[in-house]
Amino acid sequence: MTASRLKPEILDGIVKAFENAGGVDYLTEIAIKDPPTFCRLLARLIPTQINAEINAPKFDLGAAMADADRRFKQLEHDRANAQD
Repeated sequence: MTASRLKPEILDGIVKAFENAGGVDYLTEIAIKDPPTFCRLLARLIPTQINAEINAPKFDLGAAMADADRRFKQLEHDRANAQD
């Protein structure tokens, strides 16, 4: 059952129990003494799907590689001529 389907009084009870157990200090103790349990709790809290929109300029990888190849060849040519 997800938190959104729990009745408000149940959620309030869970929060009170958490506070009575020690709150953040209690969670820290669990993280140290029982990492697998703490990791399972984290796994339930971390979203399984990330919705993101990336707004980046269009990048032509082929053109960038061709440009890098051209510059590399020019560098090799310049080095060869410098040694003469």
